[in-house]
Amino acid sequence: MSTNFFRSRRKAMSKATSILLVTLALGVAFTACGSSGRTLRDPEPGKVAPSRKSTATTGATSTSAPAGGAVITGSGLSIKTTAWSAGGAIPKAYGCDGANTSPPLLISGASVDVVELVLIVSDQTAGGTTNWVVSKIGPATAAIPQGGAPTGAIQIPNDSGSALWSGPCPDNGTHTYDFTLYGLSQPSGLTASSTRADIDAAVANPRSVSVITGTYKRS
Repeated sequence: MSTNFFRSRRKAMSKATSILLVTLALGVAFTACGSSGRTLRDPEPGKVAPSRKSTATTGATSTSAPAGGAVITGSGLSIKTTAWSAGGAIPKAYGCDGANTSPPLLISGASVDVVELVLIVSDQTAGGTTNWVVSKIGPATAAIPQGGAPTGAIQIPNDSGSALWSGPCPDNGTHTYDFTLYGLSQPSGLTASSTRADIDAAVANPRSVSVITGTYKRS
């Protein structure tokens, strides 16, 4: 064979080798970019391979506290008061040391699927005993006036047996009171003769909830 044939053969082999080297280099670079650098191995017999962590992110549910001390859960329902600051001391006028009248409350944010609001005021320090229970509050209600209940609402006997407001009157120390407003997507069915069990069942699955708190200590 001629010298030119061998020269051409060597050139072709050299070109093929260069292409192969470039291809291998690109493959190594691609693998490095797409891997965490760890070597994946088959699990030992009888064991399950650990799951890989997902890089996907999920939205977090947050709870906000608007002015007046309301803690909102759900679709924006809010209950507030101008009578005391968030978590602060309830003025004596609303307890047994004063006029023992219910405080003014402001309501907003009930969603379109809420058909009834129920308000429960309870002494959390005393195990959740109720001071005031008001049902059939219209979802469009914007305020509960001081010393009264909204038109059309029903006041249900509390744990003292009164169907009216029974203000804070702890027998010892400082007690914390929750004013909890429930937004219901179905009528509660509560009446003036409903029991505590009826009340608990009616608010067991609310559409939304808002709470303000206050503390009270006897003079």
